[in-house]
Amino acid sequence: MHHGPAPEDGAVETVLVEWRHTAVNVFIFVSALFYLPAIVLTIAGQGPPVGRLVQTVMVGVYLVLLIFALLRPFDHRKRSWMGLTAVYVLAILMGIAAPQSHFGRALPVVLPVFTIVLLGARAGWIATTASAVVIMSVPFVHTSRALHAALAASTGAPTPLGLASTQAAAMMAMLFALIVLFHRFHKFLMQSLAGLERETGERSAAYRKLEYEMLERRRLEHEVIRVGDEERRRLGNDIHDGVCQKLTGALLRCEALERRLGLGETLALEELGMLSSLIEESIDEAHTVAQGLCPLDSDPAALATALGLLAKRTREASGIACRLETTGNVNIPESTTAQHLYRIAQEAVSNAARHAHAGRIAVTLRGGEDVLLLEVEDDGDGVPDGTSAVGMGFRTMAYRASLLEGELTVGPAPAGGTRVSCRIPRGNLARPDKQTEVSKEASHG
Repeated sequence: MHHGPAPEDGAVETVLVEWRHTAVNVFIFVSALFYLPAIVLTIAGQGPPVGRLVQTVMVGVYLVLLIFALLRPFDHRKRSWMGLTAVYVLAILMGIAAPQSHFGRALPVVLPVFTIVLLGARAGWIATTASAVVIMSVPFVHTSRALHAALAASTGAPTPLGLASTQAAAMMAMLFALIVLFHRFHKFLMQSLAGLERETGERSAAYRKLEYEMLERRRLEHEVIRVGDEERRRLGNDIHDGVCQKLTGALLRCEALERRLGLGETLALEELGMLSSLIEESIDEAHTVAQGLCPLDSDPAALATALGLLAKRTREASGIACRLETTGNVNIPESTTAQHLYRIAQEAVSNAARHAHAGRIAVTLRGGEDVLLLEVEDDGDGVPDGTSAVGMGFRTMAYRASLLEGELTVGPAPAGGTRVSCRIPRGNLARPDKQTEVSKEASHG
């Protein structure tokens, strides 16, 4: 059994105090209601043979219960202790005046049980001690004929000390057996409630984490779609400003040559060469745009090829020394998986070239028996100490890696700068089912 912190701490204690306040109200009200006939019968002489003093105490105890039943807003602990004190006084007098009374003999045994329920385990042990004192002392006090005559209604001889002591010992055994058992049950109940509270807290935390992850996933999905839309707009601008402009220039030159031929002019070979150059540039531009639109084909070796072209374009566009190194089996049979890995590398290279002030970028693709490792390392500014990469670019890369059930880490490179590492289990490289839907959304909007 787990023995952690005090089981009645925290929220469990708060709820338990509220429950006990209500339980005290109910207990006192029920006691005041159902003890009334017994009080009336005892005063009328139909109950146990007790003297006038004991009858007066019984009425006083009942009036205390009745008053406490009406004082509901009053603190339940004080009400309980005052009520228990009054009942213990009654138990002592009943034990002396009417030792054969079942009610008087049962009171010291049951009062600690009520105390544990209404006030807790510590108060229950205090009540148990008080009951033990009452049970063991009453037989000795009962041997006093004068005291017995003052409290009892009859003048008969008191119970012999031996018999009273035997009864007291038996009641003590019953009392401690009952209280130990009930105390263990109470402790188990409190620990169970505390465990339930911890489990509920953990489940609530897990639910909040899951809710956050779902919101983050939706946001990242939207970000992937937005990036896709921006990429399509960029490609549209490239087509408009590049291919279309060059084709328009070629068309205008063709129309000019057509008009000159219509006028019977002779065309120089250089003029046709200029037209051919424009058409060739248009084809090259269209090929570049097509590669940006779909950088990978269905070839398992397409990722390595595309990364090589990415390194080449980075060198040409930025002047940064960017190289690709591949080792082992880097073939990827599923194009969607390769597409995600390419976009991760593209984002990492773009960050290094635009923001890290890097002079060197190394892209590494290693294929092992169990894992495929993609790394992008630069010698730029690096990740500041005590911080972590939490930008949208990093979250998008991490999201793509999570779709592949991989792990993405960003940290300092051994020689300075930044290293982005993405590890994908080999078994996930040919399982497109988890990322196909998002990839289609990113592709089609």
